[in-house]
Amino acid sequence: MPEEEELFEEKNVKVEVKEPEPEPEKVIEEIKEEKPKKKKRQLTEAQKERLRENLKRGRETSLANRKKKKKLKDIEKEEKSRAEDEKIFENLKKKLKPKELQEENDRLKAELAELKKPKPKPERPPTPTPDVAENQKVEAPKMPTIAEAPKKKVLTMKQKRNMLKGL
Repeated sequence: MPEEEELFEEKNVKVEVKEPEPEPEKVIEEIKEEKPKKKKRQLTEAQKERLRENLKRGRETSLANRKKKKKLKDIEKEEKSRAEDEKIFENLKKKLKPKELQEENDRLKAELAELKKPKPKPERPPTPTPDVAENQKVEAPKMPTIAEAPKKKVLTMKQKRNMLKGL
């Protein structure tokens, strides 16, 4: 408390702190009153057996209810997990879309290059020639030649105009 006095001394104000005086101890006498105890109810064997059966049925019902609630919780957890997995999958799908497009482009380019390659012609097995034909030479029939038609001279625009002037 001297710190408080120092703080207030600067302002020429003194505050005295009074400590509470200890109260005189009160003597409390414990009064014990004895209450009469109730007698325990006497049950017959039939009543005891009925209570045991009720207890047994109650425990079975309670167990069944707990199992049912556990199954429901498990189903909810599984559904929630599936929803989260689906959300994660969709997010990854969005991130990988450019890669997928690039892979698809590469695949299509490879297919196009494969289609552009010349296909090898299947080789025919040599046809067996009869023995008689071996001794004789077989000549291919001559194809008739087609005489080429004379080509017309192509006129320029200037030549065409000159031709039309006199008409």
